[in-house]
Amino acid sequence: MTSCCGPMPEMNVAMLTVWAAFGIGVTTSLGHCIGMCGPLLSTFSLAQGKTDSRVRNLLPALLVYHFGRVNSYAVIGLLFGLLATAAQTAGPSPKVRGTLFLISGLLMVLLGMGLKGWLPTTRYVESSRLGRFTAEKFMSLVGTRSMAGRYMLGVANGFLPCGPVYAVAMSALTAPTPLHGAHTMVMFGLGTMPVLIAIGLGAGRLAPSLQRKFNFVAAILVIIVGVEFLFRAGKLFGLIEAIKWGFLPVW
Repeated sequence: MTSCCGPMPEMNVAMLTVWAAFGIGVTTSLGHCIGMCGPLLSTFSLAQGKTDSRVRNLLPALLVYHFGRVNSYAVIGLLFGLLATAAQTAGPSPKVRGTLFLISGLLMVLLGMGLKGWLPTTRYVESSRLGRFTAEKFMSLVGTRSMAGRYMLGVANGFLPCGPVYAVAMSALTAPTPLHGAHTMVMFGLGTMPVLIAIGLGAGRLAPSLQRKFNFVAAILVIIVGVEFLFRAGKLFGLIEAIKWGFLPVW
């Protein structure tokens, strides 16, 4: 990547992806996550017992639960990062890295369009047999009262098939190291936590019209990152030299 100040180090590019993942997490939580995870969290909260002193009694349970969920995301990012590293080790060339960017960019664009509803990709992911099986197991364990049980419940939630999770995980295929892949997914998970904790504590839901608007923002962010990855693929394949807006270098 290039900027007005010359070449941009790959590590700086990776950090841009990390912060984009955080932004996707925040906006996704205000739209998609409310609809998908809201009922699960409400059920979990109600199963924990009394509603008096809700913050004092329920907040620790929710934090442990979400800690397990974010840990699952970290594992997903680490595995995708390891896959990318293995591919580059097997064939350390610009074309191998370009192929990873191409695959990741295409999948992110498709999943981003699915998040907005322009394609059925998200619906296929979340209504899969694996998704139904995992959701059933989640619901069967939702009444656990031990901290270990709450943590494992969060871990199970983290592996639920989810379009936005898969979309951000694709970016880990381009991470310079496996730890950067894990970092990307952790930042996505942290971005979703404030809204999901509020839902668990019984906060009111956003109006459907606002949820749709935040879904749109999240979808656009995913698509932008995907397109940027496609540009990087074109650069590595020697098809693109630079992208400019007038005289200003964009990429």
